[in-house]
Amino acid sequence: MVEVARQYFLHDRSKVQIAEAFGLSRFKVARLLDQAREQGVVTIRINDGGLPVPELAERLQRALRLRRAVVIETHEDDPDEARRLVGAAAADLLGQTLREGEVVGMAWGRTLTAMSASMPALPRVDVVQLTGAIGADLEVSPVEVIRRFALRSGGSARPIFAPLVVGDARTAEALRRQPDVAQALRMHDTVTTAVVAVGSWEPPNSQLYSALSVADRERLRAAGVRAEIAAILVADTGEVVAPEFAELCVSIQADQLRRVPRVVAVAGGADKALAVAAVARSRLCTELVTDRALAEAVLALVSEER
Repeated sequence: MVEVARQYFLHDRSKVQIAEAFGLSRFKVARLLDQAREQGVVTIRINDGGLPVPELAERLQRALRLRRAVVIETHEDDPDEARRLVGAAAADLLGQTLREGEVVGMAWGRTLTAMSASMPALPRVDVVQLTGAIGADLEVSPVEVIRRFALRSGGSARPIFAPLVVGDARTAEALRRQPDVAQALRMHDTVTTAVVAVGSWEPPNSQLYSALSVADRERLRAAGVRAEIAAILVADTGEVVAPEFAELCVSIQADQLRRVPRVVAVAGGADKALAVAAVARSRLCTELVTDRALAEAVLALVSEER
C-alpha cells in the first residue's frame, strides 16, 4: 500500500504503470490507494493560504462602497497564521501601489506588525506614526512598525515617543506640545496613504480595548462604540463617538484621517465583521485588505440589513 501510494502521489506514475510494475490489476491498485487515504497513510492538504479571491473582493468592494478590496484565503483555526497572511497581502499591495515621494501614515496592531515583517522593497517614501503606543512590548509597537517600513523604503521615519492614551486631557495636551511629538502630529496633515488596523469592541478583539480599565470600557461601550481605527471610536452607524476620549489620546484626529486621500484598512477574522461594517459606514477608509472569513461575514451582514 505504501509503495503504491508513493509511486502514484509522489512519482506521478499512472495506475496502469503501477499495476504493471507490481503485477497487480488496475482495480487492485485503485483499492490500495483508497485504503491508503482511509487509513491515514496518505493525507492531502491544499496550501491555499494567501491566495487571492478576486470575485469575493469585487462583491465586498461594491457592498462597502470601497475603492479597492483585497480578499485572500486563510484558515480560521490559526489566527496568528491568518494575521501573517493578511499582513503579507497588505505588504504586497503597498509594494505595488505606493509611489515615490508619498508620506505614509502608519497605525498599529498585530496584523500591521505582521505586515511590516513581510514588507517588500518600496519606493522612497517617508513614514509617520499615526498614534502613540500602548504597552511595553517593542516588537509590536508602532515605533517598530515604522522603523521596519522605513528600512524597506529608504525614507525618513517620524515616530511618536508617547503613550496613546493618558489619564487626563491636560497631560495629553502637554505631550502633544513636546517638539518631537508636535512635529509628527503636524505631518498628519501631509499624509497621502494611511495604513490602519480595525479593532472590534463587540465582540472584543482590540488591543486598545484590552488596555483600558473595565470602567472605561463599559462607559465607552455605553456610548455606542462598536469599533476603533487609529484610536478613533466608531458606532454601528459609522458616526464617530466619544469625542472626550480623543482629548486623552496622542493620535491622528478623525477629520484629519478623512482628508487623507487613501486609507487602507487591514483586518481579518469573522469576529470583526460588525466592526469593519461600522468603519466602512464612517467613510474613514477607502480600501480593505482582509480574508475570506471576514469578507463572507460582512457580506452576510450587509445582506441581512437589506
